[in-house]
Amino acid sequence: MGIRYEKDTILNWINEMGKFLRLLVDKYEAFDEPAEPAVVEEGYRNFFGKDRDWLLGLPQNELLTYVEQELQTEQIRPLALLFLRDALLSPADETQQQLLRNSKFLLEHVSQKLGSFSFEDYGNLTLIAERLQK
Repeated sequence: MGIRYEKDTILNWINEMGKFLRLLVDKYEAFDEPAEPAVVEEGYRNFFGKDRDWLLGLPQNELLTYVEQELQTEQIRPLALLFLRDALLSPADETQQQLLRNSKFLLEHVSQKLGSFSFEDYGNLTLIAERLQK
């Protein structure tokens, strides 16, 4: 019963994170003003228990340590997608570049860790590569 409860807890968390990301993506319009930072900040706090600034301040090796020690494998991809959506809503500056690098790093890490391939992630990595070259 304990395993089933844990499994249900993880599935519920994934569903909630998916709902949040869908709301965030639905709000993205290329020609609109960026969404309020409070909306994105809420995602970091509610689903990962950390502030956006704290996560952005981590070098990649410490980010890897954080995701390996404090997050479950199923949480890594949603964090990468949150970084990506945050970058798309941010103005083009060093913060956006850091968000894109973090997203790319985590998408590649989780793909290697799970040994999986996703066309959606391939598209996201292509988008990130285009944005990083600008």
